[in-house]
Amino acid sequence: MFQLTKSGMVFSASDADLEAARDHFQRNDWIRFPSILDRELWDMIQHQLAASNLEGKSASIYPEFNVSDSALILLLNNEHFFRLIERITQCGHIGSLRGRIYRIVPGANDHADHSDYQAPYEILTGWHTDINETRLLALSINLNTEPYQGGLLSIREAKTRRMLCELPNPVFGDAILFRVDERLEHRVSNVDGTVPKIAFSGWFESEPDYRTLIAEGIARSLRRTV
Repeated sequence: MFQLTKSGMVFSASDADLEAARDHFQRNDWIRFPSILDRELWDMIQHQLAASNLEGKSASIYPEFNVSDSALILLLNNEHFFRLIERITQCGHIGSLRGRIYRIVPGANDHADHSDYQAPYEILTGWHTDINETRLLALSINLNTEPYQGGLLSIREAKTRRMLCELPNPVFGDAILFRVDERLEHRVSNVDGTVPKIAFSGWFESEPDYRTLIAEGIARSLRRTV
């Protein structure tokens, strides 16, 4: 349907594809997009992760790497992409997408009573809605090239606590898009085995406009280089 490459977003969706995607999302409040990231982007992402020392932060369950001014965010903030997502989800106007990369180490729940772990760990693995004044939709993209165990995205009804789905996302570059709504809660399950889970977590927001977001990111980058 669409794929993010170093050169930008490539679209191949037919009207029938979009209609089928819209129907799925309206019925389920989520949809999976396979291979949203081009394989060549892996080198770029790995370079950025290495620069952030994300791998070295093994003492923390949820080390966040802010990518507001990263190439990944720049590529995802694409007006044609926004209009496509609006058509599929009927969420209203999308102004921008913001997000971060996180890493969960296996067995992180064993340390949940440690002061360095508890708050960020509970934010991710406890039931929550992601609601604020501007968020419309949430996007999770798998950045693992090795398969990990666990780390499922679970979605339930907030009022009744009835489980709606538990979604694995084991393939690099695959994305899950889901609705941010007060009637829905979600969480990420514990990661097992030996391989950490690394993912991009982002939000389509009604504002600010993506041009403002990009300008702010460029300004931050310039300040760091001066």
